[in-house]
Amino acid sequence: MTINQLKYFLTLAQTLNYTKASKQLYLTQSHLSKTIVTIEQEIGAQLFIRSKRNVRLTQAGEIFCSEISGIISAFDNIIDKTKEAHKGVYGMIDVGFLGTAMIRLLPTIVNRFQNAYPNISLNLFDYTYSSLQDALYTDKFDVAILPDRELTDVVGFEKKHLIADDMCIVVNKDHPAAKRHSVELYDFKDEPFIIMDPKASVRDSNMVTNMCLEQNFIPNIALKSNTLINLLMMVECNMGVSVLAKHMMHLATENVRFVSILGYENYFKLVCAWRKNKNPCVEQFVKIVEEYCNEVIARGQQIAGDVKPRTARHSAGQTL
Repeated sequence: MTINQLKYFLTLAQTLNYTKASKQLYLTQSHLSKTIVTIEQEIGAQLFIRSKRNVRLTQAGEIFCSEISGIISAFDNIIDKTKEAHKGVYGMIDVGFLGTAMIRLLPTIVNRFQNAYPNISLNLFDYTYSSLQDALYTDKFDVAILPDRELTDVVGFEKKHLIADDMCIVVNKDHPAAKRHSVELYDFKDEPFIIMDPKASVRDSNMVTNMCLEQNFIPNIALKSNTLINLLMMVECNMGVSVLAKHMMHLATENVRFVSILGYENYFKLVCAWRKNKNPCVEQFVKIVEEYCNEVIARGQQIAGDVKPRTARHSAGQTL
């Protein structure tokens, strides 16, 4: 028997009147009566006692009514959830993010999203940049919040720019450059550099090397670190200098200084990236992320470093 047939039975069981039930169902009494007989024949039990004056349920009919009420309710709930999922207001989103960049932003974003869309669950995954990008490409999650590097030539993704940040030379507090507001990267051509080990993050190590090459020198790489915390500790120990985005100063102690590098303002750009037409709930998440980042920019708030406004050409979503 069909769901519609069960709904016909339930309506008659609730009204106990063929005329009323037929009107509610927009059926003829003859069609409703035939449907009830069909159900009884299929079950092999009489469900209603009919007389000229009234209709009432048999004991079997009462049990059948009690059981299918839950079935009909569950079925309707499934339909509603399916429709909500199609609209992007019910479901689940797997979010990959760069923890070093999002530690100050993400808690507020998640709280706002959960308040606005209580029927959408969030699963959060903290990655390094290299593994984050690889996981995005292999569909390990629905949306990523990551630096905008090497994404422009990838087909099938959309992105929305959120914030931008300066690149900085990172030095010990006693370094001659520590009290300066900005420096030229070329001034450090003879300094020992500490970079991320390519085995830990090849893209981070390449970024520093490429920045130096742009300034016409090859960095004197003295040490390689497997983590950002270790890298900052090496700088604090006066073992060399490094290059990081300014927002990463929240990981450093008071003995380390971040000094902006001229020509690399707004160099670090954070974006949301997601595959088109995969999960309709992502649109709601991206909207909350963008709204909050816009508020932060409008307030001129610092997020462990000066967060810069996006340029006009980055204000709209772009296709990758």
